Amino acid sequence: MTPELAAGLAVAALFVFIALEMPVALSLISSGVVGLILMGASGNIASVLASTPYTSTAKYALFVIPMYILLGCLIANAGIGRAIYRAVNHVIGHIPGGLAATAVGATTMFSGISGSSAADVAAFGRISVQEMGRYGYKREYAAAVVAAAGAFAALIPPSIAIVLYGITAEVSIAALIFAGIIPGLLSCLILMAFVIVRAMRGTRTNDPRFGGAKAAAPVNARSLDEAWDSTAEMRAVMRTETIVAPRERRGLAHFVHSDAMGVVYAVVIFVIVVGGLYGGYFTATEAGALGAVAALIIMVVEVKKKRASIFKVFAVSMRETVGVVGMIFLLIVGGAMFGYMLTLSGLPRALTTWAGDLEVPPILVIAMLLLILLPLGAVLDGLTAMLITVPLMSPIVLTLGFDPIWFGILVLKMIEIGLITPPIGINAFVISSATGIRAESVFRYLTPFVLLDLTLTAVYFLVPDIILWLPRVAGLL
Repeated sequence: MTPELAAGLAVAALFVFIALEMPVALSLISSGVVGLILMGASGNIASVLASTPYTSTAKYALFVIPMYILLGCLIANAGIGRAIYRAVNHVIGHIPGGLAATAVGATTMFSGISGSSAADVAAFGRISVQEMGRYGYKREYAAAVVAAAGAFAALIPPSIAIVLYGITAEVSIAALIFAGIIPGLLSCLILMAFVIVRAMRGTRTNDPRFGGAKAAAPVNARSLDEAWDSTAEMRAVMRTETIVAPRERRGLAHFVHSDAMGVVYAVVIFVIVVGGLYGGYFTATEAGALGAVAALIIMVVEVKKKRASIFKVFAVSMRETVGVVGMIFLLIVGGAMFGYMLTLSGLPRALTTWAGDLEVPPILVIAMLLLILLPLGAVLDGLTAMLITVPLMSPIVLTLGFDPIWFGILVLKMIEIGLITPPIGINAFVISSATGIRAESVFRYLTPFVLLDLTLTAVYFLVPDIILWLPRVAGLL
């Protein structure tokens, strides 16, 4: 059997294993083993299995992943998400579509802390849908707005996906971080404008389902405060069996001050991670570590205000961090095993030669590669799709002479669009789990957001300077 055919069968075996609901990391490892056996390299299996877990994870650059995840867990469990949500609501909650725009804006700010699209959706899902439903929004539409916001904000640093892409494609993580800022912020601003315009149309027709008419009424700060206590974020603190001091009735000035601090904390984290990189004071890994230290200090300050146990909140955050990091690192090991098999088969080299020989414009080849990611992202989680495709696509991009940073941001955008695309858009299932709304109903209202994000991605594809301008200014390209 030719190595290329063996690799193709191994890829088919990977999808079979995933369809059988085998854990993705184990599916990657098993399909890698299948490929090695079919190529007649079974003698290498024992040594590869013994060495790959160490060689694939013992990298200094990977240290940034647990730091980013710990940063997000500490901030989330300190209740900062609530403050961010209410602060945004103070500013835009009174206009038509204000609550939907609040969900988008809060998710955008929180994505600069959490680094995870699913974490953003989980943090704001229940409270956003609950409050929007209370003011007349259709709940399915409200859930779709939150799910879409998580995908639109995914490029805003710190982003775990950006780090993993940089490591997998062997390109500058710092350059990728800067490249994601403008398209990430621009995507979120356009999404906010979209939900507001849609609500204004509803106002003219007295239709509150999308935020028009009575849905534009201002939200009581106390109702938001009480609603948040039932969310996953606050349960993370409450399940530590500590007693949070009873909330006193205070005036608007207190709420504004308290909520503004949440925004300040988000800005501080962003400045540490991005500002330090821009100033050349430290590397991406060091920025992640300093960001985690800042998050720890913020958590201590906020939890002390609630008179909760700092140790127990820290323990919860560490437990969550270890669980997520373990999952990601096992995926990295599986991806390395699968990548070794692909490299040994020569398939990436064969695909690169094939793409270079095609009698079509090179830009069309890049477009085809990106379009492949949309259905793939719809049936696989983002990290798995990245680990499968990036080792195959990166050599082609370099051979055709395109910028790998530009291509990397486009890859991440297409994968994140897959998170809200049927039939297995993960964000839709996260919001469904948080709110009890049927996932298929959420998907129906997600369709306009998918089309909007595809349009934005096409603009970034046709105008590369939107992505590359900031890294150039920072001296990273």
